[in-house]
Amino acid sequence: MRGKVFLSCLVVLLFVLSVSVCAESSIKVTNLKNNIAIGEKAKFKLEITNNAEEKQRYSIYSLQSGQGWNVDPYPLRDKIIELLPGKSYSTTIQAEPLETFSPGIYYVQISIASDLGEAYSKSLKIYLSPEKPIDYLPSIKATIDMDEKINPKEAVSIKMFLENKNPLDLSDLKIKIQSEMPEFVKELSVNLPPLEKKTVEFTISPNKYQQPKDYTLFFVFEKNGEVAKIIEQKVEILSLLPDFKTEVKGETIVLKTFNELIATNEGNVLNTQTVKHPISLWKSLITISNGKTQKIEGERYLTWEATLSPNESVALNFTTNYRILLYVLIVLIVGASFYFYVQSPLVISKEAITTRDGEDQDTLSEIKITLEVKNKTTKPIKEINITDLVPGIANVEKSLELGTLRPKEVRHTKQGTKVIWSLAELDAHEHRLITYKVKAKLNIVGTFSLPRAIVDYKKGKKKIKKSYSNIFRLSS
Repeated sequence: MRGKVFLSCLVVLLFVLSVSVCAESSIKVTNLKNNIAIGEKAKFKLEITNNAEEKQRYSIYSLQSGQGWNVDPYPLRDKIIELLPGKSYSTTIQAEPLETFSPGIYYVQISIASDLGEAYSKSLKIYLSPEKPIDYLPSIKATIDMDEKINPKEAVSIKMFLENKNPLDLSDLKIKIQSEMPEFVKELSVNLPPLEKKTVEFTISPNKYQQPKDYTLFFVFEKNGEVAKIIEQKVEILSLLPDFKTEVKGETIVLKTFNELIATNEGNVLNTQTVKHPISLWKSLITISNGKTQKIEGERYLTWEATLSPNESVALNFTTNYRILLYVLIVLIVGASFYFYVQSPLVISKEAITTRDGEDQDTLSEIKITLEVKNKTTKPIKEINITDLVPGIANVEKSLELGTLRPKEVRHTKQGTKVIWSLAELDAHEHRLITYKVKAKLNIVGTFSLPRAIVDYKKGKKKIKKSYSNIFRLSS
C-alpha cells in the first residue's frame, strides 16, 4: 500500500516538474491503444526530432518500471537513440500493469534525456477496463449535452442521453463526475433497463470566482463497482470583468461625516479599475480624501485607482466636513455685523457739471456742484453739519441762488472757501440735495479735482461722528 502511495506521489511530482532545459528537441506522443484490460499492453507512438546543430543521443526510461508497471520502448534497443541534426525518429512505448489494479484511469511517466543536458517528461494516460468477458460487460451509449464555454455566475445545465445497448439490466448505474473544480464533482444513480433509452438532466452552480482556463470533466459510468465507460468533456471557464461593486457607509459626528466606500471585485480575474463616487461641486470643496476629484462625461466624481483579486475588497475613506460651512457662516455674520457697526449711518456723495467758456470750448468756466446727504438708518439723526471746501482757484457765486438750502456760513481759509450748511434733523431714510455754483477765477485746462465734502452729526450725548464724500474730478 505504501508503495502505491509513493508511486502516485512520484507520478504527480514528475508531472508538475516536467520541464525542458532548452528547446533543442521536440517530443511528440500519439495514442495507439490506451484502453486495455489486465494482461494487455497499452501502446503509444513516441516521435523525437533533433533541432540542435549537432548530433544527440537520447535515453528513454521510466521510473515506474518495476513499480506496478512495466514501461519500455519497443524494440528495447530504442532505449538509446542517436539522431543527427534535423533528423526525427519514431518508436513504440508499451505500458503493461504488473499488479491487479482496480478499473479506472492511470497515468504513467516516460522520460527522455539527451547527452546535451535536455530533459523531457511525458504523461501517458491509460484506461484500465474491468477484467470480464466482453459478453457480460455493460454496453452503454452516452452523449453529453452542455455548454463548453461557461459563465461562472450562471448555473450550468447538463443533459446526458443514455442508451442500454444490450439485454443486461443496468439498475443502480452509478454516474460519477470527476473534476478539479469541486462544484462539478457529483454522483448520480440511474436505472437503465435492458435496451432502454433515458435522458438525465441536472444543474450545477459553479464557483463564481472560478479561475478562467480550460478544464476537463470525466463522466465515469460504474456498475457493481466496475467502470463500464468513461467520457471526457472539455469546458472553458470564461473571464469576467464586471465593474467593481461599491457600497458606501457613513457615520456623522457633530456635522462631520466619516464615509467608507467598500469596492469589491466580483469578477474571476485580477482587475484594475477606477472606483467612482458621485459628488457635487460644493461637497467637493468640503470633502477630504486620498482620491481625486474628476469630471467624467459631464459628471463630477471622487475617484480612486484600485487593483483587486477575485472576491477581494478594499475600503476607501473620505470625510465630508460640514463644520467648514458653519465656520464660514459665522465669519460672514461677524463680518457683516462689524461692517454695519462701523458703517456711517449718514452717506454723502458729490457730483458736478460744468459749463464751457464761450470763447474757448476747451476750458472750464462755471461749475454746478450737487451734494446728496442720505440717512440710511430707521431713526432720525439730529444736529447735522455739512462742510464743503471750494479750492482757491474758484469763487462761490453770491449773486446766484445757492441751491435748495442756504449755507449757514461761508468762510475763507488758506486752503480755499469753506461752505457750511446746517440741518436740525434728517428723518429715517430721508435724503437731502444741496446745490450751489462756483466760478473759476481763471480758465481751467486739464483735470480739476473737487475735495471731499464732510458731514458731521451727533451720536449719543457727546460723540461727534463724521462721514466723507467722494472726490469728484472734472476734465476740460
